[in-house]
Amino acid sequence: RAQFDGFWKEMYGEDDEEEESAVDGIAGFDNGLRKLILSEITSTYQTIETKLVGKMVNLDEEAVLRLAKEQGWAVNNGVVSLPLKTENEAKTTVIKENVKFEQLTKILSAANDI
Repeated sequence: RAQFDGFWKEMYGEDDEEEESAVDGIAGFDNGLRKLILSEITSTYQTIETKLVGKMVNLDEEAVLRLAKEQGWAVNNGVVSLPLKTENEAKTTVIKENVKFEQLTKILSAANDI
């Protein structure tokens, strides 16, 4: 799992002190990074807690609710429902094994010896 919340803490620290950051002079850095993270969230999750979204994009819960509204996401009881995409949709996987009869008899014979 990506550690986006850890990245924000590393970049800006955990307290509210006004320390210089390596990206302070880069216009739009935070919003650009948030767009990237939101792309990952929508590709990965069908539902996700608002608190987790807040940690991932470094926003408080009120800002996350505004963001969800802007994105057209449904929020119910602190859980964001994201629209289904090909990336976040559950897919069934069928695994087909091609076993020749000769191989099967060896397997069954070995199983009888146990």
